[in-house]
Amino acid sequence: MKVGLISSLHLNHGGMSLHTGPGDPMPMQTFVPVGLLSLKASADTAGVPADINVVEVNRLLVDGTIPNTDALYDDIAASVLAAGDSLVGLMTDADSLSHTVLIGQAVKRRSPDTLVCLGGPAVTPISAEFLDRFPWADFIVRGEGELTFSELLSTLHAGHDPADVQGVTYRRKGESVVNSDRPLVKDMADLPWPAYYAFDMTTDANLYLDVGRGCPFKCSFCATAPFWERRFRMRPIDDIVRQMEYVRDAFGRTSVNFSHDIFTCDRNWTHRFCDEMIARDVGVTWGCSTRTDVIDAELLQKMGAAGCEEIYYGIESGSPKMQRWIKKNLDLDQCLKVVKATKAAGVRPVAGFIVGYPTETRETLNDTLTRFFEFLQEGEGRSQLFTLVPLAQSPMYRQYEKTLNRPAEYYDAPVTESRMAQIQQYRREHKDLFCTDYRFASPDINEALIDAAEELSGHVVVLASLWPQLLAHYDSPLTWFERWVAWIERYNDQHSPGTRYRHQCEPRDLLVFAQEETARLGIEDSPVAALVRYEMMRLDAASLPAPGPRPAASTVGPESALRPGDFLGAEFPYDLQELLRGETVRAASDGGAYVVTRKSAADKIETIQLGRAARTFLERADGRRTARELIAEAFPASAAERDPQRTLDHGLGLLRSLAGMGLLLEGPAGVKALEGPAPANGTGTPPRPAPQALDAPVLVPRKKAEAR
Repeated sequence: MKVGLISSLHLNHGGMSLHTGPGDPMPMQTFVPVGLLSLKASADTAGVPADINVVEVNRLLVDGTIPNTDALYDDIAASVLAAGDSLVGLMTDADSLSHTVLIGQAVKRRSPDTLVCLGGPAVTPISAEFLDRFPWADFIVRGEGELTFSELLSTLHAGHDPADVQGVTYRRKGESVVNSDRPLVKDMADLPWPAYYAFDMTTDANLYLDVGRGCPFKCSFCATAPFWERRFRMRPIDDIVRQMEYVRDAFGRTSVNFSHDIFTCDRNWTHRFCDEMIARDVGVTWGCSTRTDVIDAELLQKMGAAGCEEIYYGIESGSPKMQRWIKKNLDLDQCLKVVKATKAAGVRPVAGFIVGYPTETRETLNDTLTRFFEFLQEGEGRSQLFTLVPLAQSPMYRQYEKTLNRPAEYYDAPVTESRMAQIQQYRREHKDLFCTDYRFASPDINEALIDAAEELSGHVVVLASLWPQLLAHYDSPLTWFERWVAWIERYNDQHSPGTRYRHQCEPRDLLVFAQEETARLGIEDSPVAALVRYEMMRLDAASLPAPGPRPAASTVGPESALRPGDFLGAEFPYDLQELLRGETVRAASDGGAYVVTRKSAADKIETIQLGRAARTFLERADGRRTARELIAEAFPASAAERDPQRTLDHGLGLLRSLAGMGLLLEGPAGVKALEGPAPANGTGTPPRPAPQALDAPVLVPRKKAEAR
């Protein structure tokens, strides 16, 4: 039999904006579909007589193989369907289930005799209801899928009834039948490695290794523990390390992530894992997730030595009261200590927070916002804020499912208007099946505050250096946030009337708001206002042309005619490096710092602080002046008279440095110098303002999250 397996859609939210319209190219996250490859490996190992093909649909959308048209779902179906396919399996995820429904419909429409099977956490708790309402679906594999899927294929190939296949929900005589649950695999060593051989592993798709499953905790909002029956299991250490060595040697993979919510749940196991990684010098870096109460400084040091680059900590709430209510029960002060210890170990900490619980109040929201910004600063720009997603298998959902009261404002895949209308109709008609597309009522708080948090943190993180100084002018982060939410509502009503995303924004919107706030607060001439201006300049620089090939710096000679490259520049009354480090700064007495921003690659903006001579070169290079003439204008005549050759050599060295950074280009006489955009709202950044600066070029470092 022939079988096709297809991944679910995974939107890259960072690639979306308010300007992304229906039918625009879809920014998707590409990934190695490890779960589907595990199903194939299990079936192959068991000798199931099936030719199984795995398709990662997000790659086809990103590279344009499948265009974003009204025929999107039919084209996706065509990509997985092969002549004579007996069955197509659809991976499901909570945030894209409605899209999976349209894909499944398209598969059945194109090939009515092909059986359609779904699996994953999005359909496991609603399997019977799903089959009852969508007759095109034939089977649902519930829970852990490897053994169930293999047995289902063997049963179908033999022409037998699936009544005895544990873990399957199917339809018999028009009625859904839920077979008994299949016990979890006791020893994960019994599961074969994913069938990497069946996928193009040379792409840049993210790789998440399946190193273990399950969670023993009882967080009320989460579905992970119920899905895995609160059992915590890990693959053997040698098995994981050999798998890392395999993807390194076979596919050149030198970085992976571990798909396990609490990697350090067993600290002794984690110590042994790190010891093995260090002893074998694997040379593959890795990231993981865990809780702050199952890790310590000693273990963090060893994890860093073993190649751990990043750890995600689910803090979930900054409110002690809410910590108890959701049964997370973390000590928030201890969480902060763990984040500091993570940094000290050379590992990037990422802290995640959630707002929008049914019992959320202004007090608990303010507590969470306060901690979010605190962890954002302590974690060097690595903090995330989410709204609560209702999950059907979570204890909280069972208690509050009747309170779902509004569609979520998160970005969705920008399908065409006709396809989105169909999706929205399904969501309205089957709210219980598509519960993740809605939000719980929070009656004790203005729900606009929750909706505004949907896509906000990605923009806030990019501007991480701004918040410590700006928020100091408010009595609480909530006061700032309430003013922001009221402002963005008015702004979008004016500039994007009728948008589904009334409370979402672009980074520039945050800066325009901050600029207005500095005026309202009477701090237009403060360091925080300078930071707002600087961040606006960086955004302007994103529209500069992509950098072209740069001439070798050594080709710049005394008679070279030079012109400016593509950059923006402005004078600041403060030392920019001190500003970005959050240090106490005073207005400079010598005119301040001259700063330029330029595009060093298509997706990266760099900031450089220049001295007097470098600034003079950039301001006066016009394509006609030679290097010798620029040097004569930039340096005092007395210096040239004392030692003309030394002055020339020093000037050429600086010019070559600027040319090496792309700030100066060699050009024939008569080439007009680049002119920057006109100032806007007092924050424009003309490329050549009036003189006065410091010494030599200094590359201004950005925090990792800010440079993305």
